Amino acid sequence: MAVLDTRTGWQSTAGEHPGVGAALGVYSEVGRLRTVLVCRPGLAHQRLTPQICRELHFDSPVWVERTQLDFAEFVRVLTQHGIEVLELHELLAQILAADDARDWILERVLVVDTLGFEAPQALRQACIAQGPTRLAELLIGGMTLADLGLSANGMLGQALVLHAFVLPPLPHSMFMREGSCWIQGGMTLNHAARRGKRVEALLIAAVYRFHPRFAHAVAPVWWGDVVGMPAHAVADGGDIMALGQGVVLIGVGEHTHAQAALQIARALFAGGAAKTVIAAQLPRRGAGHSLNRVFTQCSAEVVTYCADVVDHMSCQELYPAAHPEGLQVRQHAGRHLLDVLSDALQTPTFHAIATGGDSHDSELDPWDDGSGVLALEPGVVIGFDRNIRTNGRLRQAGVEVIEVPGGEIGRTGRGVHCLACPVVRDAVSYRLM
Repeated sequence: MAVLDTRTGWQSTAGEHPGVGAALGVYSEVGRLRTVLVCRPGLAHQRLTPQICRELHFDSPVWVERTQLDFAEFVRVLTQHGIEVLELHELLAQILAADDARDWILERVLVVDTLGFEAPQALRQACIAQGPTRLAELLIGGMTLADLGLSANGMLGQALVLHAFVLPPLPHSMFMREGSCWIQGGMTLNHAARRGKRVEALLIAAVYRFHPRFAHAVAPVWWGDVVGMPAHAVADGGDIMALGQGVVLIGVGEHTHAQAALQIARALFAGGAAKTVIAAQLPRRGAGHSLNRVFTQCSAEVVTYCADVVDHMSCQELYPAAHPEGLQVRQHAGRHLLDVLSDALQTPTFHAIATGGDSHDSELDPWDDGSGVLALEPGVVIGFDRNIRTNGRLRQAGVEVIEVPGGEIGRTGRGVHCLACPVVRDAVSYRLM
């Protein structure tokens, strides 16, 4: 039975979901999944035009109604398997009902760095007048002067550059794993490349800071503190994987730069959250992908990988140096990623399933090049129904694949793995050598 907190309006599902009340933290990629954070498609995607997509570096407009149905089916599967699903619009609306959370957010988004000019008091008051639910929708979906009931004819209207948006839409928020990633008991708040200002990270940080679901936690931010992070340090949660056994894998390429990987490694070592970080440099062919598009773990023994990319990765192993905040680097020139990971985890060779075929096949079926599945527990994954070849190979390897529709979401080049940010996930046991 849902228990309503009358102070916050938050419905706790304690007793129904094992994630509720559990200590926050992610201790593997494939252990039992208990709680996830998601963001449903909505207003941000309704506002996409080809031109806005180009400016926001979103792949293409989507058929919003179909995308919403597909996403709802994904959430249904999660809840059917006993996983607590937290949705960003809902969490944000609940914290915006409190003055302290609302003021904290508005003070950080209505600033010169975001707007390009100093926000007048009328703009702030117009935001407050929207009410919590509508304001949450506009913060994620994009905000225009018309939405706020303000005139576009004055100086404020003249100051706006991007299609009269006070704040632009955040269509990438649907891929919640990209914006935030948990490693053990802490998180990264990611600043993705080519996405402009850090409103997504601010909204996620506000939820973690103010929502009662997270109020009991004292979770360190390993990387991406919303104050003072240099703009040229970028990272994507799809490149960051906490594999367990103290091993964290970070893909380095267009979406996560080496500078960010080094900063994350230092923070993890200082916090005792990792003993080894494997930095895997994506080759030129795969540089535009996040790691989870070309490499996915499905159980402690089974992984999928796009051979055309992963076979050409170069790996460096980072581990703590004797002096504080120092790093030691071990080069693994000529060694395959799977062999490096096997040694780091002290486990026998993975059952590795090559996906996507050759270069020609990858051009024909770009959504099938690494599968990008999301593990619910070891050997049970959710994948898009259009990943026909990969799903078949996984089943042959003994992995249960639960298919969800991916016709529209799959066109963006992402897999199911990107749609949810695990917040509570158990560790996994490896068979040691």
